[in-house]
Amino acid sequence: MPQNLDSNKKKILCLAALVASLFGLLFIIYFSFLGIFGEEGVKMLSNGWTLFEKFVLTNGFWLFCSIAILPALVLPVAPLLTLAGIWGGQHGPWLACLYTVAALLINVSWTYWFASKPGRSVIKTMLSKTKYKLPEKEPENLTQWAIILRLTPGVPFIFSNYILGFLKMPFPSYLLVSAPILSVTACGYVLIFAGVFGGEKIEESAARWGYVYGGIALVLVMTLIGRIIMRKKKHAN
Repeated sequence: MPQNLDSNKKKILCLAALVASLFGLLFIIYFSFLGIFGEEGVKMLSNGWTLFEKFVLTNGFWLFCSIAILPALVLPVAPLLTLAGIWGGQHGPWLACLYTVAALLINVSWTYWFASKPGRSVIKTMLSKTKYKLPEKEPENLTQWAIILRLTPGVPFIFSNYILGFLKMPFPSYLLVSAPILSVTACGYVLIFAGVFGGEKIEESAARWGYVYGGIALVLVMTLIGRIIMRKKKHAN
């Protein structure tokens, strides 16, 4: 049993390294763009983001469509959650939370499908030239690893989507792990940003601070749960 666990751990880590290298390639392209265009490139990106920000804040439908789509292209989700919070200050923080959760669930669903179907085929082809192979069966303790990935601070959630999809984690289990963790954490950030930036729906300072404290509490709870699970995992090993 310990050998199987070590083998599964190695496979998951190797796959994580491969996914990270693919994302790293995108970052290389990004910095190459900045290297070629210099300050002009920075201005182009800054102006583009400003236009995007103005557009989605006045067109909420496209804001939440962006949350459902853009993180799959390795755009950090934090700026989008910030915009969702600002939008929530104008239209209602809890409404923003509801739409954000719906958008994230759409994202985790379609990226899982992409990773487990066409993405897995691509990775298999790439690994065929090496000594490594994707596991055909679900690795042992994959649900536990999924929880750890979701709760580990600093791990982009899209990174977890692709890894769990490549490993063909059963979709019901994948959704059961992902939905509550992502929903609570995302709502925490949306409430924080809604409180910080305010808006028509929360003009009173007391209400604003209430949303900020409530959001911080949600994020801290998920962080503490993650640390407790990590400690238990270390002791178990």
